[in-house]
Amino acid sequence: LPVAALSYPWLTKDHPDPLGANLTRVARALKALLTDNNGMITRLGVFWDFGSLHQHPDPPNGVLRTEEQNALFKQGLGCLGTLYSHKHTWVLRLTSFPDGHKAEEQAEGTNVAKYFHRGWCFTEQCWAGLTKAGYLSLDLGKMRDGVKYDCDSLIDDCTQAGGRRPPLLPSAFAAELEKKSFTNGKDDKPLVKRLYEAAFNEQFGKATALLYQDLGWGDAEAAQLAEVLASGAAPRLETLYLNENEIGDEGCKALAAALKEGAAPSLKARVDNTEQPELVAVCKKRGIHLSRF
Repeated sequence: LPVAALSYPWLTKDHPDPLGANLTRVARALKALLTDNNGMITRLGVFWDFGSLHQHPDPPNGVLRTEEQNALFKQGLGCLGTLYSHKHTWVLRLTSFPDGHKAEEQAEGTNVAKYFHRGWCFTEQCWAGLTKAGYLSLDLGKMRDGVKYDCDSLIDDCTQAGGRRPPLLPSAFAAELEKKSFTNGKDDKPLVKRLYEAAFNEQFGKATALLYQDLGWGDAEAAQLAEVLASGAAPRLETLYLNENEIGDEGCKALAAALKEGAAPSLKARVDNTEQPELVAVCKKRGIHLSRF
């Protein structure tokens, strides 16, 4: 069963979607994914934290999870890194608030930060950006009103303008996380740091192919990827797809430097630039095949 994990900011402190506005947007996307997809998906399981993990039944009145429910909740949290980062799961990211939602009208104590400034949303986005193919991480905030989507057109719209950032080393992730907003930062920050590092090591440790094509990446993104590879990540990587990006000489030099120092020792093929001298030289020396689509 294919699985999609939802990444989104809660709209109120006690309920993520009190009027069903986000549900409507998610339903529209799910319908599109199941339409004219050449049999790729016939059924789709959805992980939505509010319905998939035990929540406190009535916090304002002191009705909280039972001990058993709390244990299951914590167990579920421990699986989130794998769920969002797994190379075969879809991640549906609601990066914008629904029409009519006003942060200034929310109750005191509500996290009113936007998607890209929230700690959990940032973490989920970073998990989805590790080793997953670009089309599996969709920004539903890019859906256009009035458009009748099928699977292909939804993917086209929701991966436009780059689609996603390159992966972050755990240390870089931890540094950026300090700038993000949490409702329960004291408990959540150390937790997500541990979960991110575990997911990073898990996914890069077993990755044999990385499909980073057509993401709008340039030199800065290539340099960030080179830093990840130079760290010793992806020891089993055999094929790296970077075609249809906008990587120039500086980005190629960064990748060449990482490869020269032994990054990705199992790499056999790298797709895209067959002209940049430093990259051509190091690939020739290591027996890495370069091709251009």
